[in-house]
Amino acid sequence: MQTSLLRLLLPVCLGLTAVHAATQTSDIQGFIQTTAPAGTDTLVSPVFGRAAVWAGAAQGVAGNWLTVAGAPAWTADRYAPAADTYYVRVLGGALQGQFLTVASNTAAALLVDSGGLDLGRIAAGDRLELVPYWTLGTLYPASRAGVSFIASTSSLARQTELFFYDASGTGINRAPAASYYFYNGAWRRVGSPVTSSFNAVIVPPDAYFLHRNKAAATTLTQLGRVHPGKLATLLETRPGSAQDNFVAVAWPLGLTLRQTGLAGSAGFAASASALARTDELYVYDSAQTGTNRAPGATYYYYNGGWRKVGVSAATDFSDGVVLAAGGGFVVRRAAGGTTGAWIFDTNL
Repeated sequence: MQTSLLRLLLPVCLGLTAVHAATQTSDIQGFIQTTAPAGTDTLVSPVFGRAAVWAGAAQGVAGNWLTVAGAPAWTADRYAPAADTYYVRVLGGALQGQFLTVASNTAAALLVDSGGLDLGRIAAGDRLELVPYWTLGTLYPASRAGVSFIASTSSLARQTELFFYDASGTGINRAPAASYYFYNGAWRRVGSPVTSSFNAVIVPPDAYFLHRNKAAATTLTQLGRVHPGKLATLLETRPGSAQDNFVAVAWPLGLTLRQTGLAGSAGFAASASALARTDELYVYDSAQTGTNRAPGATYYYYNGGWRKVGVSAATDFSDGVVLAAGGGFVVRRAAGGTTGAWIFDTNL
């Protein structure tokens, strides 16, 4: 079971909360609360972004190096992964909405992971921002022990556990690939030494993880800025088998199936009929409790509308199903399809 509360903080009647000097764009700040019951796997995903440390424009691309305009005079490797890992979000142009992880930097260039994208599609003048990812240590800081999560008394007596899926894994019905618990002042990973800190593990903006409480309920409060513009997620396929994508929308309001923009995107294929389904959307029941839960409903897109497996294909669920903010769902791509981008436009 999951409950949430949202408030967008708009000082001075829709005034500005923050301004990036390089682009003069405004940020809307907000918060959302998610209750995670005891004995239950609660789907959690980041709905806000952390504050951008730079915003500006691209100048050019050479391989995986992205040169920016304006000579920012960065310190070399200032944005290489350490306590924080950074990403470039493309705010305009052909790759608008994509997140590119930063590996290192020079005074005016960023080495990024293409994530399978053609970086040559980034043109001079395309707007960019440089932002730190949420991490275990920033989304669940030690100061929120007892509120957002329950600390463990040992590696064997674990309380709150966070289960993450491997985005590069293949197949369907995959189990989480890693789990973390908080012990002795830091986040630890099951199977690793209890002296190793995993506070710097990143929490992707377009995926969900499972928050499992044992004996006590908790409430996670997320605070940050609302992502402007478009948000893009690559939905993977495989040639010989169906592929599950564990995804979320980094947006602080519930969305109908129509509002997601998933149908008709390059990341989701329509079905030929109720019996010859292609891609499918698996949605969890937020009122259901327990661990290792199966999705509560399966949807597919057919004949111009969202249909539900087990219900007449004449019934359209496009506007009657709402995906909760800060949760997640599974997109199962059919075998042999084409990997493509699903782009969510925040300007609903």
